[in-house]
Amino acid sequence: MDNSGGVLDSDESISIAYLPDPVALELDPDYPSPAVRQRLLHESSMQFRQITCVELLDGILERGKFNILCVPGGFAPHLDARLGVLGADIIRRFVSGGGGYVGICAGAFFGIMLELLPLEARDIDHCGSPSGPCRLLFSPIGQCVLGAESDEVTVRYHNGPLFRPLNSAVYSLATFRTDFRGRSFPMMDSPAAVCGMHGLGLVVLISPHIEDGACERSHAPFRNIFRFCHTCSQASLHSQHSLDAQPTNCLQLLAEHCV
Repeated sequence: MDNSGGVLDSDESISIAYLPDPVALELDPDYPSPAVRQRLLHESSMQFRQITCVELLDGILERGKFNILCVPGGFAPHLDARLGVLGADIIRRFVSGGGGYVGICAGAFFGIMLELLPLEARDIDHCGSPSGPCRLLFSPIGQCVLGAESDEVTVRYHNGPLFRPLNSAVYSLATFRTDFRGRSFPMMDSPAAVCGMHGLGLVVLISPHIEDGACERSHAPFRNIFRFCHTCSQASLHSQHSLDAQPTNCLQLLAEHCV
């Protein structure tokens, strides 16, 4: 089920800037995987545009009127090297000012490097190991706000981070139900997708490739992640401009409602 019963914002109001790994773009003609584009551009009415590091440094996030930045799989240090301190600061300002951030696999690592959420990344000693299927279970919050089913779903895992939230401001949207042998830390029941506020913007970090899941039972929640991201960020922005002394924490209200 898309749009979680109509609670989330409509697709026409969502504009996504898609920032792939710049080095992988130069070296691999098959990168990036078409799955993210397929889910967002061809299976929804969201606006979607691929951007470069040069464009981001030149101010396209603000000038292009984007409201979500999506960073897919790749290698996070490549982005860090190309964007530098200036690019990192641009992204932090974009999110704290009410923009959303969705990081997938390497994009989740990059979100942690940017300190968008109080998280630590564990199990980073296996870079380069092959991808494989893994099972996920969406949390009550994930089921509520993403329209996800309560049964386990199969998605693809390829060296994404294992998250260790540092405080209760980080919420789990899904947990791993697979453990790969040889890992330094157990994956089973650890968070596979998390979210939290950074200033006025919602941040969603996803370790596995939910967009590459086996069926619509993972595809629909993946699309709803972007609707959820936009809905919470916009609610925070609107409350800031009201007479309320404190911006409404949409995420906290949703979490309290869903659990």
